[in-house]
Amino acid sequence: MAALRARPQPLAYSIKDAAEATGVSVTMLERFIASGDIIVRYADSKRVLPAAELMAWLEALPLERKKRVTS
Repeated sequence: MAALRARPQPLAYSIKDAAEATGVSVTMLERFIASGDIIVRYADSKRVLPAAELMAWLEALPLERKKRVTS
C-alpha cells in the first residue's frame, strides 16, 4: 500500500482561488487590491497572490467590525 503524502500548501493563488481560500468574494478582494492593501505579482500577464501576502493581509485585518456612525 502506498504511503499517504500530505499535499503541499500553495505558494501563490489566482484571484479566484485566493478569494475562496480567504472566504471573501472576488469583488471584495479586487477592491483590496485596487486600494493597495494587497499586493499582486505577475507571472507573465497572470496575476498571482503570494500566500505570504494573503496571510499578512489577513493578520492586519481588524479584530472587530467597525461600528457605523449614525447622525
